[in-house]
Amino acid sequence: MFCDKLQLELPDAFPCLAYEAFLDASRAILLPRKGNPWKEFAGASNLIAWRFRASSEYLNAYLCSWEELGTNISFEELYSRERNMFGMFVSGASCVESLSYAVGALASHPRVLSLPFGEREQRTCTPKALRDRLKNDHRAAAMVEALDEVLNSQGWKLWMQLRNRMTHRSNLPRRHYASTGPEPVLRDNPQHFAATASTPDIPGDTAWFRAQFVWLGQCVELLLNGGRNLASYSK
Repeated sequence: MFCDKLQLELPDAFPCLAYEAFLDASRAILLPRKGNPWKEFAGASNLIAWRFRASSEYLNAYLCSWEELGTNISFEELYSRERNMFGMFVSGASCVESLSYAVGALASHPRVLSLPFGEREQRTCTPKALRDRLKNDHRAAAMVEALDEVLNSQGWKLWMQLRNRMTHRSNLPRRHYASTGPEPVLRDNPQHFAATASTPDIPGDTAWFRAQFVWLGQCVELLLNGGRNLASYSK
């Protein structure tokens, strides 16, 4: 789809209507006085869509490699495939974290919650930290509810585990099956990843990867609606 606000093509899974409603409600508050809240909001709100599109592009490149080449690939193709899997999860997590940062900037405006948003708050504005800062203000109830739903979901926990594992430790080890008989005892699933010290066993396939991306779109829409609701409480 085409997003008028950004003049960009975005994946169909991106909640464009919710995104544009969040932008309109926030800009109505922030634009009349272009101070620090607007400066921080503007950059982060762009990243929501950019990182979502990047995650989609990495996912499509990853799946195309499997569909076109299968398991018999060169080391160069293996590098590209692992890079694309990494890019999908890193970009998707960045999309959600950028959204949290944008809401943190919005909440700092005097007409919203007037919360501090200096260097320390900016550096630590994760979804969890944002939830903790908003949870005692009734005006942020919808946003806190959305953040709680995301933070408590298995989807977010999995995205964080995979992002952190591939960012700081290693790529995911693929399971391999072997048989000495004429017919394989187990059917090889080329996208079945073994558990590590920080990630679960993942019996993935093409449908599994696409399902994770669908979840990301639902997660982003939920948080965008919470952010729009927060903006509605402006003074």
